[in-house]
Amino acid sequence: MSDGWRADRRALWFAFAAAVGVGMLALVTTSSVPVGAFWDDGVYLISAKSLATGGGYAFAHLPGAPAAVHFPPAWPALLSLVWRIHPSFPQNMALLKLVNPLLLAMAAGLACMYGVRRLTLPYPVAAVAVVIGGAALPVLVFTNVLFSEPLFLVALFVTLLIGERAVESGGWRWAIAAGVAAALAVLVRTAGIALVPAVVIALFVAGRRRDAMIALAVIIALLVPWQLWVALHVSSLALPLRGSYGPYLDWVLALYRERGVGFVATVARQNIVSLFRTGGIALFLFGPVVMRPLLVMLTLVITGLAMYVGRHRATVGVIFFAFYMLMVVAWPYAPDRFLWAIWPLVGLFIASGAMESARIGRAPRTTNSATLTAAFACSIGVFALGSNAGYTARGISRGWYDIAAHRNADALTPVVAWINQHTRPTDIVACDGEPFVHLYTGRIVVPVHVLSPDEYLAGTPIEQAAADLRALIIANRPSYMVLSADTPERDAAPLLTGVNGTPALIPIDSLTGGGLAYRVVLP
Repeated sequence: MSDGWRADRRALWFAFAAAVGVGMLALVTTSSVPVGAFWDDGVYLISAKSLATGGGYAFAHLPGAPAAVHFPPAWPALLSLVWRIHPSFPQNMALLKLVNPLLLAMAAGLACMYGVRRLTLPYPVAAVAVVIGGAALPVLVFTNVLFSEPLFLVALFVTLLIGERAVESGGWRWAIAAGVAAALAVLVRTAGIALVPAVVIALFVAGRRRDAMIALAVIIALLVPWQLWVALHVSSLALPLRGSYGPYLDWVLALYRERGVGFVATVARQNIVSLFRTGGIALFLFGPVVMRPLLVMLTLVITGLAMYVGRHRATVGVIFFAFYMLMVVAWPYAPDRFLWAIWPLVGLFIASGAMESARIGRAPRTTNSATLTAAFACSIGVFALGSNAGYTARGISRGWYDIAAHRNADALTPVVAWINQHTRPTDIVACDGEPFVHLYTGRIVVPVHVLSPDEYLAGTPIEQAAADLRALIIANRPSYMVLSADTPERDAAPLLTGVNGTPALIPIDSLTGGGLAYRVVLP
């Protein structure tokens, strides 16, 4: 038996161990919280149900069931297959909630293989880093609901493994495989677009220009149909709905064209501050608070070292990470979710940086000061990963993995109860948490909020909230509006008085917990 085979077999065993560890933690933290409490998971499931029941890829909960143009279709398509197996809702939630833990376990195994093969991490170090990153508390939160992140992690590491092989071995077959994998990742999450330049540039830099063009052609061929679908069907969405339900890219490009470079700098500054805060809590929860920004900066240096050393064996991964983080910093949305979507890769880079620091410290003829610096850098990486594991352990022990979802569901449950009791199945209802409400009432629903990039930086002024609410009601003509206790639109509702041909909202009932129900008088 060759040494190469022994090494591969050992890598597979450690990858399997990492997959089992992460999968078990994901299963243990699976809860019975209702789906839809986070908006995204409800929209995913509604469009999946529409696919499974012959309605096409559509927002079946909105008036007119417009085409679904907001999220790429791969994750809803997978959920639709599960729905076909067990089509009775909500009884099928137990089956649906098994999908993400299994996907996260698969992603952990692939990540471990990537860490061993491409970042040259020792088998145990790769496995530990993947378990810490793959089972980090926020990743478990996403896995506990029907978010697309676990499937994206699978697609990400498949693309990285295939892409690195394409760079190393060359050939049109590997180039096609890398292009297919990258395109499928984009069809899971739009943010996967960072894989496109990563694959193409890595091939080009390696001197495989023909392969780079082949991969790019495959990616374009697979993504163009989705973009054509979006372009052809976006007009089916009422204009006020496009902020929340329209295409991401159009939304952001229109914003930056309007606001210019200065707005990009403002968003970037806000996102960098937010990322430092998030990193400080997740990686250095047990360290001095005042030292967290410095510790996060040192962790970035360690990560940079890992990227520099791995630039030849992990070219695609290094380029992807650089493009992805650049995109996250410039995107006008809270960056945390984007960061957690690739957290296992972050954990691998931190582990790699710590190992490289240790190797530098042990190198022959290294000065005492260099040895001490390298040991300090290694200890920072080890402490960051250990603290992240402690943060997750504390969160699991205190039930943090489903607190937010339960809180949202508890706030919306009185809305569901009132609508089920007081409205007819044919009524259109405006409400907050509209995907959740549709799933548990069957009513056609209308949102009461228009997503705006401005609100990320400064919130939505009450006058703008009232104008958005007025536009949504006029375009979708609901009979009732029902709001939970904490939604900001409660403050905007009194501004709709029916003056000058605008809708009027007449309070008709109070809900358990402090929500309000209104009758809508249309102009």
